[in-house]
Amino acid sequence: MTWISVDTIEDLEKLAEENCWEDSETLEFYASPFVEKYFPDDVSRSGYRNMNIHVLIDACSSMGPILEIVFIDADWTSLSYLTQLFIGGHIDTLKRVYIEDYKGDTEMRCSRLIYRYLQERPTHRSGHYYANAQHGASPAALTGAGDLCVRC
Repeated sequence: MTWISVDTIEDLEKLAEENCWEDSETLEFYASPFVEKYFPDDVSRSGYRNMNIHVLIDACSSMGPILEIVFIDADWTSLSYLTQLFIGGHIDTLKRVYIEDYKGDTEMRCSRLIYRYLQERPTHRSGHYYANAQHGASPAALTGAGDLCVRC
């Protein structure tokens, strides 16, 4: 499935409307400093080495049962937000994304956001996400050195 880049407030609103966030569940997430081939070329990074946070969601959407979101160059978030995701906020002129709660407080800030809907839960070659039960690999054997892996 092709990655979709969130470049405008309309793109952010579309993602927010495509999924019922109250009925969705974070399955897994990990953070990595590595720039992937599928990232947009025009990421306006802060100059600091911030993590790219990959989140796998059991989606409540007609677009697909699994939603994968990548917060590129994330410099502001919390464990609470990552385990109870929602989408809403604004995008600045450099396409940086600010996810805000109902009070206007920032819950996530990143240089770019990309996502894709999948028909089945992926297992990445790098070891992230953890293998499905059918693959039978242990999470300890799959965790890459230097990466943060959390199983929700």
